[in-house]
Amino acid sequence: MWVERLGRTFMARVHDLDLSRPLAAAEFAAIDEAWFAHRVLCFPQQQLTEPQLMTFSSHFGPLEKHVLQDYHHAIYPEILMLSTIVEDGKPLGLADAGSYWHSDVSYKAKPSRASTLYGLEIPDDGGDTLFCDMVAAFDALLEQMKARLDGLQAAHNYHHRNRVLVDQKGIRRDLSAAQKAETPEILHPVVRTQPETGLKALFINPGFTVRIEGMAEPESTALLEELFAHCLQDRFCFRYKWKKGDVVAWDNAVTMHCATVLDLPAGSRRTMWRTIISGDVPI
Repeated sequence: MWVERLGRTFMARVHDLDLSRPLAAAEFAAIDEAWFAHRVLCFPQQQLTEPQLMTFSSHFGPLEKHVLQDYHHAIYPEILMLSTIVEDGKPLGLADAGSYWHSDVSYKAKPSRASTLYGLEIPDDGGDTLFCDMVAAFDALLEQMKARLDGLQAAHNYHHRNRVLVDQKGIRRDLSAAQKAETPEILHPVVRTQPETGLKALFINPGFTVRIEGMAEPESTALLEELFAHCLQDRFCFRYKWKKGDVVAWDNAVTMHCATVLDLPAGSRRTMWRTIISGDVPI
C-alpha cells in the first residue's frame, strides 16, 4: 500500500490495499499511521460484502447502531443504508443523510470515534462529500480566541436537527419518544483533544451544536457563527468526489463533513453503506 495526500492539511487516498481480505498487523499499523496523519482516508476500488465492511470498520472500535432504525440494513443493523432510490414507494435508505455540516453522533455523551462509508452506486456527477479539518481550523485561530474558548462547553441536540429536516425538507419523520429518550441534549468541550495524537480541534458543528453553555443567546449565536465561518474557509475544506467501490473512513474527533446529496438531479441513483464506530467521552 502507499498513501497519497489529497488536501492541503488533511485527506489521503490509500492505494493498493484490498479490504476484502484479512489484513496483517503491519498493514493495520500502516493504516493507523496514515489515519492519525491525514484524519480522512479513502480506499478505492473495493468490492466488499457487508461482513467484510463491518470487519474492517471494527478495527477502529466497536460498531453501534444508528438511532434511526427504519434505515438499518435488513440483516446487518450495524450498517445504515443511505440511498436516493425509492422502490414500490419505499426508500431503500436515508435519502438526505448528513446534508448539513456535522460530526457524527456528536449529540451523544460518547460521540462516534470514526465512521466509514462505502459507495455501492454512485452517480456520474454530483453527490460529493465535503470535509473540514477541525485541527487546522483550531490551529489558525488567534491566541486570544483560543484563550476565550478554553474551558467552554457547547450543547449538542439531535432533536433540533431532525426537526429542521422534517420542517424544511419533508423527507424525514419526527423522532419517536424512544428515539428522543435515546438522544437527550448533551454538553461537550468546544475544544477537544484527539486522544491518540493529543492534537487540539474545535468540536462544534452547525448540524447539532445549538448553543454555548452559560452564554446569553445573542453572544452564543454570534460566537458560533464566527467560529463556523472561520472553519468553513476553503483552506480548511476538501470536496471528495466519489467513485464506485470507494471506502472512506474519517476521525469524527477532528473533522466534520457535509453531504451534497440534496443537490443531485431528480432520479439520480446513489446508494451507500455506513458504519458508526463508538467513541469515548470528549476531553
